[in-house]
Amino acid sequence: MSFFAIDHLKLKAPMQTNPKIQQAAEFLETAVRHHIMDGKGIAAETSLACASWMAGTQLYRLEIDAALDVKPGTVVLSEPVNQRLPGLMNMVAAMATQGEAAPPDMDNADTTGAQPIYRLTLAQTQEGLDPVYLSYAKRASLAPEELLHAATGALGILAAKSRPVLGLALARYISHYCMLEAAKTAGRTPQKSDFSEVHLRPLASLLPPQSLRQRLSTWFDGSTTRNYLHSGHK
Repeated sequence: MSFFAIDHLKLKAPMQTNPKIQQAAEFLETAVRHHIMDGKGIAAETSLACASWMAGTQLYRLEIDAALDVKPGTVVLSEPVNQRLPGLMNMVAAMATQGEAAPPDMDNADTTGAQPIYRLTLAQTQEGLDPVYLSYAKRASLAPEELLHAATGALGILAAKSRPVLGLALARYISHYCMLEAAKTAGRTPQKSDFSEVHLRPLASLLPPQSLRQRLSTWFDGSTTRNYLHSGHK
């Protein structure tokens, strides 16, 4: 199993021209690594898969009607999802190339039939990270579309950080496969309890400071929360 060191690599993709989204991407990338870390360090495959699943989850929620009554884990096919995936995947692939190159045989390895081992499942990842993503979205007043861009940016950063230990080909493969999986799989439904500063406390030191006015505006204005709890939020 591969591990990578925590560093301060920061990458900007063409879609990340909004400072608020860029800042969110950097925070979420750190949140994923923090969630994965244990006594052995950070497993590159798992951290990359988790970021991919969370990006795919945001795409699913944007393009699939929340009123659709399906059980979590059900495969849901969507033409809008199919149309958007290539652009998002291309962005991640481009960001991955900005990481430190691995040996040529790793960077160009054949990933056909690859079956990386992950510490977590898609469902476990959503259960653990969804409240963090949603709470940050509320704090930063991120619309669902903005959260999708931030989640994809976080994935791109992790893909670049994973390149030295996984190789470019495998980093791209995990990113694309897991994002596709989550974007076409019904997941957990957001709950009101997901939108709380409690979920951000472990990484509170990394949060940008807020004025009293900003804090009051964020937590008394429920528009962001409503956008994620109800259908028709595009």
